[in-house]
Amino acid sequence: MKYLNEHLSVKEVKAETLLALWNINEDFHVRMESIFARNYAEDLISVDYEEDKLLVTLARDSLFHLLPEGLFFEENRLRDQSKRGFNFTDEYTELKKQKKEITSFFQPIDTELFKINLAFEHKLNDFFRKGNDSLCHTFLDDNRNETQNKYIAEINKMLPFTSQIRGNLPLLIDILKNVLSVEKINVEKITLFHFRFIIHKEGLSKDEYIAMDNDLEQFFDYFKHWFLPVEQKYDYRIKDFQQPFTLGAELILDYNTHL
Repeated sequence: MKYLNEHLSVKEVKAETLLALWNINEDFHVRMESIFARNYAEDLISVDYEEDKLLVTLARDSLFHLLPEGLFFEENRLRDQSKRGFNFTDEYTELKKQKKEITSFFQPIDTELFKINLAFEHKLNDFFRKGNDSLCHTFLDDNRNETQNKYIAEINKMLPFTSQIRGNLPLLIDILKNVLSVEKINVEKITLFHFRFIIHKEGLSKDEYIAMDNDLEQFFDYFKHWFLPVEQKYDYRIKDFQQPFTLGAELILDYNTHL
């Protein structure tokens, strides 16, 4: 496709998606070149200026293309050579002129319909940027989405999928790595029904360790409620196994120091 003075390869991406990402604020009008143009062009053919106004050209059917031709043109108009004074070239030129006038009539309608779709695309983008907050506000009758706990705020986005991921430990560990911003988490079996999440987080100071531990205490209560089997017991520990035992260093018992 042609975007102003550049030629871009956009493949099968629809026009609304591209224009929403480019965040074009300038007013524009739309020209539909009919679905036939899809044989040689992408959905978005070009974005360029025409008479000082931005023109978006699409390989789609206009409202004009969807209506029966008989509403606008006489059937076999270009074949009626028995008519006295018939001139194919003149008739064809007049036909093209009429078609241009008709498409110009429908162009504002096509433009407004396209802008409705584009506005919907912007709404979808806003929804995905906010994650699933809207769904959570709709289906939860409490204020968990307004929590100050950053870990709960992140895991909230997964609430609509709890039925699919609850109890799936390998998947939940991957999710926890992203939520807690750590590279390694493993689960230790303490007893038959007791499991412990070991969260590997290196280099925390005493204050950072205490703050993280306080946040995780609240977070794991919430995490167990929504994502872990109710019949099993789970807890967690934050560990740094890389810190050497060196006198004078900041040593924290049960974090980077073990008796």
